[in-house]
Amino acid sequence: MKRTFETLLRALQSRFATLGLLGALFVTVTWWFIVARGVWLAVEWASA
Repeated sequence: MKRTFETLLRALQSRFATLGLLGALFVTVTWWFIVARGVWLAVEWASA
């Protein structure tokens, strides 16, 4: 019983690690998109 529980726990941990990695990647990409958009708007405003 304990072995089954450990296997299940390990599977859950790897699943959450993958989700955490994807979440971090999504946040990073979104953050850089916002920064790039802000820079683009600043350049447009400065050159107008």
